[in-house]
Amino acid sequence: MKQSEPAYRDINSILRDMAERYPNKVYIESLDQGKNITFEQTRHWCNKAANLLKDKGITAGDKIALIGENSVEALLIYFGILNYGAVVGPINVEESKENVYRLLDLAKPRIVIYNKELTFDQDRYQAGLWMPYGDLGMANEPDDGLFKTLENYSSEFDSPVGTKDDPATLVFTSGTTAIPKIVIWTREAVYYIPLDTVDRMHLTERDVILEYRAYSWASPQCLTILPSLMTGATLVLARKFSRTRFPSWLKDNNITICVGVPATLNMLLEEEVPLHKKDVPSLRFITSSTAPLMVKNLLRFEEKYGILINQLAGSSEGGVICMNDPVNLNYPEKRKIGSIGLPCRYKEVLIIDDDGNELPRGQEGEILVRGKSRAVGYLGADGEISRFPEDGLHTGDLGYIDDDGYVYITGRKKDLIIRGGVNIAPMEITTCLMEHPAVQEVATIGVPDDVRGEEVASFVVVREGEKLDEDALIEHCKKKLPDFKIPKTIHFLKEIPRTERDKLSKVGLLNIWEGKRKKQ
Repeated sequence: MKQSEPAYRDINSILRDMAERYPNKVYIESLDQGKNITFEQTRHWCNKAANLLKDKGITAGDKIALIGENSVEALLIYFGILNYGAVVGPINVEESKENVYRLLDLAKPRIVIYNKELTFDQDRYQAGLWMPYGDLGMANEPDDGLFKTLENYSSEFDSPVGTKDDPATLVFTSGTTAIPKIVIWTREAVYYIPLDTVDRMHLTERDVILEYRAYSWASPQCLTILPSLMTGATLVLARKFSRTRFPSWLKDNNITICVGVPATLNMLLEEEVPLHKKDVPSLRFITSSTAPLMVKNLLRFEEKYGILINQLAGSSEGGVICMNDPVNLNYPEKRKIGSIGLPCRYKEVLIIDDDGNELPRGQEGEILVRGKSRAVGYLGADGEISRFPEDGLHTGDLGYIDDDGYVYITGRKKDLIIRGGVNIAPMEITTCLMEHPAVQEVATIGVPDDVRGEEVASFVVVREGEKLDEDALIEHCKKKLPDFKIPKTIHFLKEIPRTERDKLSKVGLLNIWEGKRKKQ
């Protein structure tokens, strides 16, 4: 790649290294639990977990499902599985029970480890052993469940199974109607994916990182959970975002890096909290990923709170693909607001046409990703890996690369609206509508049309205290867009429907459109 690559290391060696370097330093500070755990204690319990898996006859490639909310205990089990060399499959605790059973049937884990506070019909999945885990306790004294059992195992372990090419992590993509995909990260990917973050964010042991998203998502694993372990940084963990507690989280813990998603950033814009950069001098930046953040809102946020936003993009399949260098955030002449940044260290990013040919700078096409810091494929129903094409990961994102190498996303290939045979990018219309000062949030999709095949429909959330009607927004669009791109209908909503991972719910929007159409 562009720079030399450090030699691969497994989680076992990283745990040992961090425990030796920073034995008494807090690794995880769990805000909701009111407790923490050091790097030495983390290795202690992860080694015990590895020895238990060895005792159970688990081998390389065997899958272990993990179900539980953000906690010290859940992350100890997560790292314990990786430490041993088996495959960890974290399932979002907010999934419906039916979806959990469906995911288990798809993944076929040998063991299902779950928080004892959760209840499951274990007869619905009988192919694996169900193991509840309890509370580790304030003094790291387990009350019952898995951690009580682990007390009987040695805290020494240095012989992980498998090789760097074996599967290490299952990432379940979101979806409640279609069958979800199960993305496979190898052990090698589990090393290089977080290294992209470490490199671009300039992470060190001095960093204190705030994470409030479910650890089962790909993004927290890429951006916070694995990078903090690999650098000796402290991970401050909350179970969910809280607008009212957010300022104290930052101030009381001297946070240096905070994760962000557009939904939470927009919430902080519309419902202001007592927070400013001068109150948190340690804070370097807040990230924005998982969904597009409108430039207008980025600028409003930075002006209101004085806190810089670092835009980036990635995916379950691609890991962290591009990120802006935080050093440049302080230099307006170097910033490219609206760009997702430069390709990460262990990535190669190309723009290709429909035939797979690389396109020149400035020309829009599909974003293709190469490199070892990404997934290798999907887990098939037969248990085999369906590998991505040899030429790289076809992301499905449309974008271009400017003359300085910065990458811009312009939309999703599958989301293109084909109106009478003409391709229309929804993001262009959404961006136009967002430029209206009374607009808070917008989504644009294609909807069925008997004449043109598809028509443009936009959904708008109006800023509090403002008034807007469809005619005013249509006139606004006419000043900036050609006639064929102007929305045929604009629907006003209190909020834009989203999935549990803050991604736009196209199904939800189509249902709203269909409901309104039937009332006409």
